[in-house]
Amino acid sequence: MLEAAGIVSGLAFFKGGLCSMQKKVTNPEQRWRPLSLMPAFKFAVGRAAEGARVQAKSMRVAIKHPGLVNRFDLVRMRLVYEETALNAAMCREQVKRWRGECVTREQMMALDRLEGIVDQWSDDTDEVLEAIKALLHEH
Repeated sequence: MLEAAGIVSGLAFFKGGLCSMQKKVTNPEQRWRPLSLMPAFKFAVGRAAEGARVQAKSMRVAIKHPGLVNRFDLVRMRLVYEETALNAAMCREQVKRWRGECVTREQMMALDRLEGIVDQWSDDTDEVLEAIKALLHEH
């Protein structure tokens, strides 16, 4: 009986850990960065934004040719870009926080450029998600 209770207890622990891990994957936790990391942050965000820009361009082609992308790929892309939208929103919040820390004109100008990149990333991500939604209704 104790052995069975141990197995049930272990399963409950595993299930709780798995649910916790799944929640972290689908709801990324924000870690606020110091202003000194803005150049590295800008580089990473710029790369992500470029990927979303290319995908948005591809989705404009896909909208004109609904059979081009299969349903499985559309669902997978939706999951990726829903998470991307969360990341873009967290980056937007990071930019807002840095606004309160900026002390020099150079920092403000760099932050303005970063904000433009984040805005474009968010817009392209939204465009991808809208295209996915439209294409999923076609299938």
